[in-house]
Amino acid sequence: MEVSPVDERDVTIEDDHPVFRVYMWSQPFPDVHVPPERAGWWNYAYELKECDVHQAIAWAQDNLAEGGRYTLYVCYRREDGRLTAVRIAGTEPTRIDS
Repeated sequence: MEVSPVDERDVTIEDDHPVFRVYMWSQPFPDVHVPPERAGWWNYAYELKECDVHQAIAWAQDNLAEGGRYTLYVCYRREDGRLTAVRIAGTEPTRIDS
């Protein structure tokens, strides 16, 4: 972790209504012939509104499948129309650096 002081006046826009995206990851039923690290993952994606980050994390943890994982993002729409998602919690099991 790297910590440094900042000037809070450099923020030009604040949004008090964040939109979160949660990917709920789970694996198929275990196959005795496939090692767990080689088994595939699938996910279901959900959008959460009208909540804060603590409520979003609690929802993800409460709805997690046994042995599953979640990835939580905060999303915003850029001026060019593209959706940007910033990971703020959880891990994505399909990434090599997870």
